[in-house]
Amino acid sequence: MSNNIFKLTPTIESRIKKNPLLNLDTFIIPSPYVRDSGIARDYTHSYVWIDEREILGYILVYSDIEQKHFHIYKIVVSPFGRGRGIGQAFIKNLAENVPADSEIYLYLWEKQADTLEFFRALGFKIGESIVYRNLVYYLIHGDKEDLLNKMAQDRQAVAEPAEIGKTRHDARKLVRLLSHMVDSLSAENCDKIVEDINRETTTLINMLNSFRDSRKIVHEVSIRSLVLERIVPYVQASPIKCCLQIKINTKNSVVLGYHENIGRALINIISNSLDAIEEKGIKGFIKISLAERGDELILSIRDNGIGISEDLLEKDENGYPAFVGRTTKQRMSGEGLGTMQIYSAFGTDNISVQSSPAGTSWKIVFHQSHTKIDHRFLRMHRRFNEFTTLWEDFGRLRELERNEIITYIWQLRKMEIFMFDLILMFSNDNNIRTIYRTVLGFLEGSMKKKRFRDFILSLNSEKDILKEWLFEVASDIKAKKDRLYESVGEIETYKGALLKSYGQAYENVIIFTIDPQNGNFRASDRKLAEHLDFAQYLDKPKDSLIRGEFTGDLNNDSKSVSLGVWSIDSEEDLVAKLKLVREAAQKLVAMGVHGEKRLAFYQTTYPRHSRDIDSDRYTTFSTFASLSDAELMNFVRETEEAEYDFLMQVD
Repeated sequence: MSNNIFKLTPTIESRIKKNPLLNLDTFIIPSPYVRDSGIARDYTHSYVWIDEREILGYILVYSDIEQKHFHIYKIVVSPFGRGRGIGQAFIKNLAENVPADSEIYLYLWEKQADTLEFFRALGFKIGESIVYRNLVYYLIHGDKEDLLNKMAQDRQAVAEPAEIGKTRHDARKLVRLLSHMVDSLSAENCDKIVEDINRETTTLINMLNSFRDSRKIVHEVSIRSLVLERIVPYVQASPIKCCLQIKINTKNSVVLGYHENIGRALINIISNSLDAIEEKGIKGFIKISLAERGDELILSIRDNGIGISEDLLEKDENGYPAFVGRTTKQRMSGEGLGTMQIYSAFGTDNISVQSSPAGTSWKIVFHQSHTKIDHRFLRMHRRFNEFTTLWEDFGRLRELERNEIITYIWQLRKMEIFMFDLILMFSNDNNIRTIYRTVLGFLEGSMKKKRFRDFILSLNSEKDILKEWLFEVASDIKAKKDRLYESVGEIETYKGALLKSYGQAYENVIIFTIDPQNGNFRASDRKLAEHLDFAQYLDKPKDSLIRGEFTGDLNNDSKSVSLGVWSIDSEEDLVAKLKLVREAAQKLVAMGVHGEKRLAFYQTTYPRHSRDIDSDRYTTFSTFASLSDAELMNFVRETEEAEYDFLMQVD
């Protein structure tokens, strides 16, 4: 048994009922007795996960008198425990402790496609379906030995150093691309370049934060969009003179695959072509064509670079040319990681390469699928159905206990976080920050519902249903949020819950803008918004507000919250801004942020003074909140002269 797993008791169960973090999901089958009316709650085989005195999850099991059939009625993990393998640990622990020849079973709603997949991966089988209260549920069952054997075989793999190397390699290329984009910025092209930089920055963040998980999510990928949205800006931003010709002769360029891996592979091919053109020392050309051949999609990429020598084109017994995994650059500056990633992404059978001193030609074959299994879309579909079909009816909010109001807030925030992820589904064909600003305007009441719907329907999307979801979810959030603020008179006392509930987005970086005087704030995923997007809804000039950032559980004191200001204009203004940050720290402590929570500081956006808040210093909220005016000056540094001079010239 894991050191964090303990047996569930009635006392602990009563604590769980009062914990809003463990009462967010309401999509289990309503009754544990659908299969056997004679089963009873089994505390011996029910468990709870406790980490540093915090309950992060529990599994509630019912069993029959003979101890042969064990029904998992509830298995719940706190938002701050997800990603740690708690659910799998519960199943493994249960299977190890039930008697031999026992059966473990549960019922899952039919819309929980990704959850069905999770249990199947652990060795469970799908049985018959039943209709209960107009919803269809599947029986999921497995024998003790089968489950233990399956879990022993399929231990979660850890990313190998080679994969980290590939990610590092691709990240370097993206950083180089961003540098070229900045160099090409001018008054004439600033709008387009800024948008390209925003997109590539998002790609880089996603790559570094999610490179392990992204390879496991098969979904629909538009090769046409990747060519136009990734390759074209890459070539345009390159300092290497090159003519790019694109010919697309297909109406359907969608294939099933891993979006991140395919995008990285295409950038690697183009990067190698540009390097080969630079080595040849001529004005280059790259020709890209996309065409259909039966059920196949053919992508061809041809350049007039220096080419690859004939001996490096020879294939080994596994179909890999000799150049894969080694650099072909004359300066030997490469590591060959790009070609390894290309062949890993597409497979040896789907790639052909021809080369001569006149240039190199790549041909990549994609096999179009008729099954159209998009696991990312399936997960979003399941989450959407949870909100629309299974949202708990809280009744009259004025009559609820405080704990029930907090649960309502956390469920509302869970829907908002889903909306963040839903907006990101539009990232290939739209400016997601424009979408979010429009959604925010609707939620804040500055846009009418009809106009908002017209805007959503005008968006580009490969799945029109996503537009309907976004409109319906945003409308539901607005209605529930308005209901909360209209019904709860003492909403000021819930500001801590309103802020901490964003911690459910434990993989997202949450930015917020807060008024230090009253604690009013607005927050969002960093990829969707900027701090200034919120200032207009707080009815204060931005220099009276504080910008902040955090990731995950605000009760986790080891993770820091960053606070900062937009500008510092003078020594007097520096003192005033330090006092403003202190006031924000005091307000956040009053809202429930632990005094021991780490506090970090943003670098000021416009430091027009020779001194600035020291962004290299760390402290705690309680320490900073209690500093005297004189002690605040210990958190000041000199602005570097070059940086100060540059910013003064810009200003």
